[in-house]
Amino acid sequence: MASANSTYGQKESTDQNFDFMFKILIIGNSSVGKTSFLFRYADDSFTPAFVSTVGIDFKVKTIYRNDKRIKLQIWLESGSELDG
Repeated sequence: MASANSTYGQKESTDQNFDFMFKILIIGNSSVGKTSFLFRYADDSFTPAFVSTVGIDFKVKTIYRNDKRIKLQIWLESGSELDG
């Protein structure tokens, strides 16, 4: 992972200045740590207790790799639809 100068927030989600953009969807059963993973990777933060995600959540992160600016849109779908 190459994350040197990352910025976050609403401004970045509308920023059109990037070389590549990837949309990533994280899915899985409920209570397996998808939200924790998303916050840890996108914000470099960890909270030991999260309220279950309802619906969809997303974060935007910009990384720099080989002098290219790469915008990641990371989408998280709640796991309740996957549970029987």
